[in-house]
Amino acid sequence: MQVEQSITLNFSSIKTIDELYDELAFHLGFPDFLGRNIDAVIDCMFGIRYPDEGMTKISISQSGCLSLKIKNFSSADVKLKDSIIYIAEFVNYKYQFKGLEPAILLCFIK
Repeated sequence: MQVEQSITLNFSSIKTIDELYDELAFHLGFPDFLGRNIDAVIDCMFGIRYPDEGMTKISISQSGCLSLKIKNFSSADVKLKDSIIYIAEFVNYKYQFKGLEPAILLCFIK
């Protein structure tokens, strides 16, 4: 697994689930029709290896990884913590179900 793309989310400025969705949409380039729910975010993030689907503006190869650098995770609301972990876990599960390596790496930084 090689990190091919990296984004940083600063949880000191993300206070709500909607703000988390907005930050992910901004950094990954989700389409304007993104639903405001966790399933829609997972579906869009799953598209990072399938650029032809148009679910993200950045992409990685079938064997590459996206590094999500999470700043100030320890001070975030527990719902936000649970949400970002669930999103990464479920996107990776979907790739493993297809026989591929996980695509999302979480990196916690202060």
